[in-house]
Amino acid sequence: MVFDSCISEQHTYQVTQQLEKELRLTHLLMDCVTDAVFWVKPNARILYVNDAACSLVGYSREELLCMSIQYLNLEFLMEVWLQHWETIKQKGSLYFESLYKTQGGLSLPVQTTVTYMEEDGREYGCISIREIKKRQPESFQLQQNPTLDIVETRKPSEPCKSIFPSGSQLNQVFKFIESNYNQSIGLRDVAQAVGYSPAYLTDLVRRHTGETVNHWIIKRRMVAARTLLLETDQCVNQIAEAVGYQHEGHFFRQFRQYHDTTPHAWRKMQRQVATS
Repeated sequence: MVFDSCISEQHTYQVTQQLEKELRLTHLLMDCVTDAVFWVKPNARILYVNDAACSLVGYSREELLCMSIQYLNLEFLMEVWLQHWETIKQKGSLYFESLYKTQGGLSLPVQTTVTYMEEDGREYGCISIREIKKRQPESFQLQQNPTLDIVETRKPSEPCKSIFPSGSQLNQVFKFIESNYNQSIGLRDVAQAVGYSPAYLTDLVRRHTGETVNHWIIKRRMVAARTLLLETDQCVNQIAEAVGYQHEGHFFRQFRQYHDTTPHAWRKMQRQVATS
């Protein structure tokens, strides 16, 4: 019995030594990675950081291990993180852009990839962060005139340029609007699609663009409406339905609000200009 106990203890010691060796090797490899790496619990508490993470945000390893990601991510909301976590568990990983703050108070635009891991029934998230070097001033500042009236300045045979700013943290928002503007969508639909609460998304879009989500939906619909008015002979109620309006009167009022004229008058004026 004593002999068996000694063998068991020796085996346990060897396994422990092997695990510690593998752990040291893992940490060594992580510290050789140029991207910042954070290991977190499902509640966003930080378990491990590599050297690049410390260098990126300016905190020591000891300081970071006492923190949660919410102290570093300027746009962190727990309800959004929990929604992200469910998506990460289902898909295995999730990519998005966000803003991180350094110890010195700087705001860093970063690309973030969160990968889901599970070991011995415990869940972890491996967050890999890379700073976005090429940005307009003021982090995610948009171009001076991002919403161009593209219909009047292109030939019918030329493809439309996007009205949405490129390289923005709001890419997923704009992609959803672009794919669904011709449906009956609103703020709640967009928020649900990108995993944010309506209130948070409203504030986020307004801070980065100066406009609301509904403004961007309407703006995209107006571009599509002008294209159809200029290039087809569809009547106004057909165009209204084609660009996402359930009622012609609603479309008519919004078109007039944006263009100071009616759809009929705008079409007539544009065609006169084209033939002159």
